[in-house]
Amino acid sequence: MNTTSRAIIFSLVSIIAIAIANAFGYFRNNYDAFDFMGMRGFGLFMGLGVVVLIAAAFLFVFWLWMLIDCLKRDFKRDIDKVVWILVLIFLHILGAIVYYFVVKVPVKNIPIKKK
Repeated sequence: MNTTSRAIIFSLVSIIAIAIANAFGYFRNNYDAFDFMGMRGFGLFMGLGVVVLIAAAFLFVFWLWMLIDCLKRDFKRDIDKVVWILVLIFLHILGAIVYYFVVKVPVKNIPIKKK
């Protein structure tokens, strides 16, 4: 793992840790782990909400990446492209995962013949 990757991972982990600590009320004088912005019992859920938002953003980017790949890819038949676009649109992340393993991964394993 290179230095840039380590710096990015360290930054993301630090931001998540600070957000969770802030949601639990760690930076306030009257510390209560289950108090968030004066609402009792919401601190626990706000800390987990940050993690859920990051996971949702990652899954959306993955889905968008698969959709763009499908739009740019040349299939043997035009109907294949239409079917995969419909699968990606209607099945969302499940369709993106299926597309990744059925279309994207097998293409990488084909050896390139040199002339």
